Amino acid sequence: MAKTEKAKATIATEMSKDRSDALRDRLNQQRQEILNMYKQDVRAGQESADDGTDDIVDRANNSYNRELMFSLSDSERLMLLQVEDAIHRMEQGIYGRCTNCGNPIHPLRLEAVPWARFCIDCQELAEKGLLEAEAS
Repeated sequence: MAKTEKAKATIATEMSKDRSDALRDRLNQQRQEILNMYKQDVRAGQESADDGTDDIVDRANNSYNRELMFSLSDSERLMLLQVEDAIHRMEQGIYGRCTNCGNPIHPLRLEAVPWARFCIDCQELAEKGLLEAEAS
């Protein structure tokens, strides 16, 4: 086995308990922040729908703002799914491995994006639309 292959193999298998716990804490914190933002967006959307405005321009503006809030909620929902998927992979013991090719995800990538499910190479393929079926 070449040195680079050995180094890659140890990246995922030797994640320390402290590092794993810190990443789990970050994921749980991110999950809670997203849930709080989502609840706030829903509440704001309900409040803007119930303001009783009679002016057509104000109603159009409120409608646009409500749609914007709900579209942000969609992106928050997508992020929440990614975070929960990462937590699930931790529980299964496969966190830190690419869900497409199975290679280790570099620890610095996990530090930057704890919910990352692809290694750099597969992420580039996914962004180009070149993965046959994205892993979920």
